[in-house]
Amino acid sequence: MTLKALATAAAGLLALGVAEAKPLRVLTYNLRYITSGDKGDRAWTTRRDQAAELIKHDDADLVGIQEGLPQMMDDLADRLPGYVAIGVGREDGIDQGEYAAILVKADRFRIQESGTFWLSDTPEICNSCTWGNTVTRICTWAKLYDRETKKTFHYFNTHLDHASPEARQKGTELILSRIAARKATDPVILTGDFNAPESDPLHAAIKAAGFGDVWRSLNASTPPEESGTFNQFTGVKDGFRIDYIYTTPDMKGSESEIIRSSKNGVYPSDHFPVRATLEW
Repeated sequence: MTLKALATAAAGLLALGVAEAKPLRVLTYNLRYITSGDKGDRAWTTRRDQAAELIKHDDADLVGIQEGLPQMMDDLADRLPGYVAIGVGREDGIDQGEYAAILVKADRFRIQESGTFWLSDTPEICNSCTWGNTVTRICTWAKLYDRETKKTFHYFNTHLDHASPEARQKGTELILSRIAARKATDPVILTGDFNAPESDPLHAAIKAAGFGDVWRSLNASTPPEESGTFNQFTGVKDGFRIDYIYTTPDMKGSESEIIRSSKNGVYPSDHFPVRATLEW
C-alpha cells in the first residue's frame, strides 16, 4: 500500500472514530407540577417559557422530565420543536397525572422500544401503590438507536417517593431488576429525582449494580453546601442534592453541571436541572 493510500485509510478511520465518539448531552429536570399554591412568578404559566428556553439553550439530546402534567407536556411540545416525548400519565397510563417523560431529539434517535411501569408490587397495574407511598410513582424507559454513532442504549427516568423510605428503596430495586432483565448488554442511562441525598442507602444499591454518579465523579471536591439541586424557587445552593444522572461504565462523563440559571431573580422550577455530557 502506498503512503498516500495509508494516509487516506488513516483519515477514514479517524473520521469514523470521531463520528462514533460524538457525545450525548443529557439533562434531568424536575419542572415543579402545577398547583394553586404557586402564584405570581411561581405559576407555571409564568415559568413555562423560561423552562423551555433552558432546555433549548442547553441543547440537550435527551431530557428526563419529572412532575410533567399533561398541560406542561403540551406547553413544552409547543416550545420545543424537534423533540419527541416518551411516556404516559401515571394515573391512567394515558394522559392523566404526572409524567416521568423522556424527551429525545427526533432527528438523532430512533425509538426502538419504550414503556412505563409502576413502582409497586404490581408494576403493570396502572396507578398502583403498595409500599407505603400515597403518591403514585412510575419509571419510563426507552431503547434508543443513535443515528450519529450507530449505537443502541437504554434510558430509564423516574421520580421516587418523597415520603416513604421503603417506597424509595423498593422502587430502586424494581428499576434495577428491570435493567438487569434486559436481553441486551448495551449502555444504560438512569436519571431522575430520587428524593434522597447521597447518604441514602438506595444510592449504594445503584452503585453496587454497576452505575456511576456522573456529577459527583466530576465534582468530587464540591461540598454539600454548594451541591444542592432542590432550591425551593430561591436559588439556594445548600439544599438537598436529590436529582441524579447515573450511567453504566461503558459511558463516561466528560463534564457535568448543576444549572442554576434564572431571569430577573425568577427561577423556572424549585429544582435545578442537572446536565451531563457523556462519551461512548
